[in-house]
Amino acid sequence: MTVRRDFTYEEWSILLQLYRHENAALADEIDRRFVELGVIERTAGARGLSAAGKRLVEHELLMERRNRLQR
Repeated sequence: MTVRRDFTYEEWSILLQLYRHENAALADEIDRRFVELGVIERTAGARGLSAAGKRLVEHELLMERRNRLQR
């Protein structure tokens, strides 16, 4: 299972942009890495987060929110 710490800060920022449906420019190296990790899918020339990628981002965002609220 892929977790947040598997990504660099830059990679995580790109995943968040994809999650928000913002136009994120992906270098070929990052694109291949994301496909290998299973967090993005390529369909008909487009790319977007896979179901696993969406779950990962949503889980991490909820954990960040929970941690902020507990302070």
